[in-house]
Amino acid sequence: MKLRYFVLLLFPALLLAAGDGTGKTDIVPRLINFIIFAGILYYLIAKPLKDYYNGRTDEIANRLTSIQDKLKESKLKKEQAKQSLKDASESAIDIIESGRKEAILLTNKIEDNLKNDLDNLKKSYDDRILIEEKKMTRSVVAEVVDEIFDGEKVQLKNSDFLNIIKKKVA
Repeated sequence: MKLRYFVLLLFPALLLAAGDGTGKTDIVPRLINFIIFAGILYYLIAKPLKDYYNGRTDEIANRLTSIQDKLKESKLKKEQAKQSLKDASESAIDIIESGRKEAILLTNKIEDNLKNDLDNLKKSYDDRILIEEKKMTRSVVAEVVDEIFDGEKVQLKNSDFLNIIKKKVA
């Protein structure tokens, strides 16, 4: 790009170097002067231009390398994130499944405990009824015996006594 501007800058000088029209031209000395000028210019400007160009190229290459490194790093992080998401979803499924199994086990355990409690309550109720029946029987027998022995008016035989007790108990 800068070379174009340099050529356009020198082009009018070459046109004016044509001479005065007498046929004599001083093109050769001017050409030599131009070549010397171009050589000096090249000698002075070439190294800084090359250094600038190489520096710019290196800077762009370094940026490109750093961008590629960041891209690789982000891809790696993305893959790690995908893997951790997959692991998390698998562990969530396992946790849900184990929670369901534990709920079923707890439900069964609670049902068994309730059945045992109900059986114990029923047995306790039946035992309590038997105890109450025995108390009632004892109290009735005691009452009948007290009536018989306290009252001198009643003269009973053993068979009559047994019949009375059987009637009261039934």
